[in-house]
Amino acid sequence: MSTTTPTKIPSSTNDGILVELAGYHAYLEYMRDDTLKVNGVDFTVLDTRYNQKHGLDALTVYNDVTEEITVIYVGTNAAQVQDLKTDAQLLSDLTPGQIQEARLYFEEMNKKFNSSGGVSSITGNSLGGALVAAVAIENPEVNAVTLNPALLPEGMLDPNKSYDNITNYFSTYDALTQTLMALNLDRIPGHRHEIYNGIPDFAMLGTNHTGYLRNNEGTQYYEIGIKGQPGYGKIYIDADSHIVTSIWTGYPLYGGNSERIEIDKEQLVVLADALSSVVTERLELASSYMGNSVDIVEYEGNNLYQRMRILQEQFEDLFNNLVGDPVFRNITAISNRLKSEIDRLIILLDLAEVRCKSLNYVLNSPPSELIEHLFNKNISVESVFSEARRQFNELRDDVDGLTNILHGIVMDLIPELFQGGQEAWYDAIVGELRAHYSIVNGNREKLLTNIGEFKKQVIDVSEAFDKKDKSLGHAIRNNGGSILGIDGVQHTNTYTLEQSPYLLMKMKLKDAHVDLAFSRFSSVSHSMLIPLLSKLHILTFAIEGSLDTISSSIKGATNLAFNGTLVGNLISIFSDFDDQVKSKVYTSLEPIDELTSTLRGIRKGLNQLIHGYPTLLTNFKPYLDSAIFGNDNFYNVHLYNLASIAILKEMDLLFTDIVHQLSYQQAVSIDVLVEVSEKVKQNMGILQEQVERGTIS
Repeated sequence: MSTTTPTKIPSSTNDGILVELAGYHAYLEYMRDDTLKVNGVDFTVLDTRYNQKHGLDALTVYNDVTEEITVIYVGTNAAQVQDLKTDAQLLSDLTPGQIQEARLYFEEMNKKFNSSGGVSSITGNSLGGALVAAVAIENPEVNAVTLNPALLPEGMLDPNKSYDNITNYFSTYDALTQTLMALNLDRIPGHRHEIYNGIPDFAMLGTNHTGYLRNNEGTQYYEIGIKGQPGYGKIYIDADSHIVTSIWTGYPLYGGNSERIEIDKEQLVVLADALSSVVTERLELASSYMGNSVDIVEYEGNNLYQRMRILQEQFEDLFNNLVGDPVFRNITAISNRLKSEIDRLIILLDLAEVRCKSLNYVLNSPPSELIEHLFNKNISVESVFSEARRQFNELRDDVDGLTNILHGIVMDLIPELFQGGQEAWYDAIVGELRAHYSIVNGNREKLLTNIGEFKKQVIDVSEAFDKKDKSLGHAIRNNGGSILGIDGVQHTNTYTLEQSPYLLMKMKLKDAHVDLAFSRFSSVSHSMLIPLLSKLHILTFAIEGSLDTISSSIKGATNLAFNGTLVGNLISIFSDFDDQVKSKVYTSLEPIDELTSTLRGIRKGLNQLIHGYPTLLTNFKPYLDSAIFGNDNFYNVHLYNLASIAILKEMDLLFTDIVHQLSYQQAVSIDVLVEVSEKVKQNMGILQEQVERGTIS
């Protein structure tokens, strides 16, 4: 039977405890004789060293159960200049003074507690991890564990040594270690293992690095969403709970299989207990994460019409605010101010025409008739209004058309933005997520049932081993005889997980949908709006021309009658006729001037709509992105799925070890358990891949 030799001896001061000591308790500034509890184990603080000359912070603790002694090196204190200086020196080939202090502290503690076996383990996070490594490379007998360590100065490591006494745990979302490895700064000695804790968010940068929250309540989770609303939940981030160890040996399951053991009744009981506790509890936590994702999807789906209405209002607001002139406010509404303003302008045109008729009456009076007779000129101006009236009526009709187009964009095109997906769902992203989660939830239930039956099989086989052993003993004592009967064992059911055709682009599906929908919306709405807006813009120019013609006709006719003629001058001397005409001209031109001024404002607004619409579309896209599926909720689905995947990856490691331990045992019944455990592992991989589709990557 082949075996794998462990690199270090596990104890109750295991890697999980050491990681929590490094990432959490190290930063709490304990005093000597304080007591702290880690995973149910009590520790007593034997010694503390804070604010040493070169910035060293460290403490020594005593495991009250195993009587082991551990030195904890504290990580970077951003408020301590010496720590920042040491962090900078670690990037060079210098040996910081704090490393010397760390080594001296270890030697002092090791000597002081020599009668108790000396220091058996050392641990640290960040800068503390680098100090651990500096001590451990010179003391290969000590068990060293780090969490997200800083690197050692250049030249300190021997490239021919493996430093098997050092284990480094790198958190998936720790910026320091991920950056160091990306830069190939390979100055972290020993074994390196990735653990799947933390949350990929810049706001969680600190806790991703230390692996723990430090608050008054001592809680180790982030609250996701808003309490009392769908999708609210907690994601647990404590680093030690993400370190996977063999259920039999206690060794971390990274970098190879654990030492093989002989499977007997007792070991099967251990397996059954682990399936009931560790495996079931972790998978139920993963299920709760997935359940929160489903709740978010359902919430978004139930609020489709609210999301749609809000997007419609946002488009209307953007369009209304595109032009500063209040006459364009609420232009998307059937009844709007621009239409009312056009009607008012037509009334002004009618008023101008009435006043011009009054002017004509004066101009057709005896003095004017004399001038007409002498110069054979007809100065009537009322005929020029017909073209302007026709143009204004066309303008009113086109504004009606603009309003109808905008109403169609809001009521028809915007709802179409939500549609799409494989099944042409009315709510594309929600529809795809719902369909995918329907399959995932069914597969999750199958997996849990599969594990439940596997646990029952393990229990049944362990009992069968015991009964068979007793039967054999009974037969031997009685010089032979029949072997006692054995009850039936849970039979094996086949659980084939359903394949999902959905979310093949993962959560990039949303970006793809938004881009496609936005592109179509931009193209269609642009082709609907811009030609009509351009026509309206040209029409206002034409109306201004007609108004200029009216104004010129009025001014020209009266100038012809009274300026530079002998008769006109005589009439001006002996009557007030010219004053009457000038007064009538002024009252006739007054509405024309207002019409022209207002029309210029409308034309300016139309010009802003034409040239500003591309910018409106650009500003509209973020609103569309949020309406398709709320950004916060979408990201929370991503976070919950990542948390679920972390657990599924950990369980995959665990089942890899289970398969390894059960394989090649000298028992047919164990071989059957191997087959079942392999199938569970396979199904777990399928579920993991499907859950992973619900992530942003």
